[in-house]
This record gives sequence, structure tokens and C-alpha cells, in this order.
Amino acid sequence: MTTPIPHITKTTVLALLVLSWFSFSDPERETKVRVQPQSEVVIAGTTNINNFTCKYNLQELEVPIRLMYDEKSEHIVFKNAELKLVNDCFNCGGKAINRDFKELLKTEKHPQVALRLLYVEPAPSNQNTLGVGLEIKIAGVSRTYQTQLHCKQNKDICVTGTLDLKLSDFELEAPKKMLGMVKVDDEIKVHVTLQMSEI
Repeated sequence: MTTPIPHITKTTVLALLVLSWFSFSDPERETKVRVQPQSEVVIAGTTNINNFTCKYNLQELEVPIRLMYDEKSEHIVFKNAELKLVNDCFNCGGKAINRDFKELLKTEKHPQVALRLLYVEPAPSNQNTLGVGLEIKIAGVSRTYQTQLHCKQNKDICVTGTLDLKLSDFELEAPKKMLGMVKVDDEIKVHVTLQMSEI
């Protein structure tokens, strides 16, 4: 049994978005937001000897973002909502690990990671957890995921969430260092914290 979604205002839609800097085509509604500098996109993983984190340079997203969407009976559908993250803009903390990370993502042949927002399922009015459908393309391989995000609204809107991925899902194999003694684990996490303001 389905429950009709409540009326969705511009502000509510902003709180639903994890990837709110996408570009869209021919929607029914639209608004504009700016992603604040304290926002983060971080890829984290482990090896058999230590941990690593690679943070994306969000300064590329300082321009206002135009959001377009189409409200459906049970969720909000997005069309052509794609974000492309340039691999060279990830900083893992040093030249050597940055080079290894770009090698892992097959950057020479596939210089970008593509994220496409498919839909958002509005939460009940007394909750701040949202269902989101995403398509992720890494090294030319696409996979679809369902995940949950948390949102808070004060002066601005803050959306946070973590997505668990496997390198093997994208046919990736991390380079082995020191005669194969250092190995990267298959599971990685993508942490997203977006603080947005409507303009």
C-alpha cells in the first residue's frame, strides 16, 4: 500500500538532494542553490597495513547550481541529472598515493567518475532519513545503488550520507606495492557532506 507524498516546497527538495550540483533538462520545477565550502566528498579505504582517504576539491562547485526536478506520485524523479568528478581533483595526501589512486581509477582512459541521481523518496514529516537512487560510473563500468541520506535544516540545509562500494563491482584492481606486500581491500566508502543555501 502506498502513501501519497506531502506537498513538496523548494526548501524540502533542497533537503532531499545529495548531489545538488547536477544539471538537468526540461523539468517541471526548478530552483538554484550554492554549495558551501565546508561541504565534502571523501573516498575512504583500507589496506592490509593502513587506511587512506581521498578528498575531492569542491572549489570547482562554487558557481550557483540550477536544480530541476519532476514530482511523481511516490517519489521525485530526476532526468539527465549527472555529476562528473574529475579524478585529478581528488587529493589523497601525497603525490605517490595520488598517483596510485588515479591509476586505480584507470584515469588515463577514464578521467572522470560519473554520478547520476535517479530519484529521491521523501521521508515522513517526523523523520530526516531519505531514500535515494544513484547510478555510479567508474572506469567505464556503471552500477545502480539505493542508499539513505540524512538531512538537517537550519539557516542552510546539510545533507550527509555514506555509500559502501566494492572495487570489484567496477572491475578495478588496486596496484600492489612492495612486491605485493601492500594490498588494498575491496570495500571502499564514499562519504558525502553537502551544505547548501538557496539563492
